[in-house]
Amino acid sequence: MSELKDRIALVTGGARGFGRAVALALAHEGADVAIADLAGSLPSERFPSMADADRLARTVQEVEALGRRAIGIQADVTQSADCRRMADETLAAFGKIDILVANAGISSPGLAWELTEEEWDLLLAVNLKGVWLTTKYVVPHMIERRFGKIVMVASRSGLRGEPNCAHYVAAKHGVVGYMRALAIELGPYEINVNALCPSGMGKLGETDRTPFWDDVAGHPSPTPEEFDRAYGKTNLFERLGRHEYSEVAEAVVWLASDGARLLTGCALPFDGGYIAKRGG
Repeated sequence: MSELKDRIALVTGGARGFGRAVALALAHEGADVAIADLAGSLPSERFPSMADADRLARTVQEVEALGRRAIGIQADVTQSADCRRMADETLAAFGKIDILVANAGISSPGLAWELTEEEWDLLLAVNLKGVWLTTKYVVPHMIERRFGKIVMVASRSGLRGEPNCAHYVAAKHGVVGYMRALAIELGPYEINVNALCPSGMGKLGETDRTPFWDDVAGHPSPTPEEFDRAYGKTNLFERLGRHEYSEVAEAVVWLASDGARLLTGCALPFDGGYIAKRGG
């Protein structure tokens, strides 16, 4: 437990799923973690699978069980006031922010011409505007210290187009573009800014099915095992299926470490060969 010893991390969307795995991975390597999450419902039936306040509290406890300090912050990344408070509460609790992981995001399937304006606006507000607002109130602190590691969680969909998720593809391409611009702006301050572009993640046996599962498997109501096998076939390493949250979180640990000090402005396709398989 030394790679990130005494570093302070702020992770958005950290109560469940990949965000939780990132918080635990950072803590395992010695970081104290502020875990921010909406911990509530979005104003749309299309995005039902969210964490709640109990889930946020449990993730804080899991980090503390690793011997690290942790706080939970309920915040909506689409709201400027919440993002300012998120940064302020982290600084008040820990005195600094070394690592920022802008992970909060949502997804839903749908053909471009069938999406509602509400779906488009909400997804881009969370997945793109939310990344900008998250960085907006942390960057000045990092500039003052001339140190910081910013990791934006994009997606393989930020590097290539995919059908049935045009709003998601547009948002994640936007994250990659924003990352590159911010990396240039923060280069003079020696602040690393990168994006992680994973393939599909999950945990085998998860049962929170969505219409996306049907699209991938090619038939209605696939079992978790069927969906996992079908998704794996989109990558070069087909047998591995979807990637476990915890194994992808290791990439965030590396991007946040001194070992990646020469890497900035990079969109890292940590994707089991998905992009390479498609000639990228």
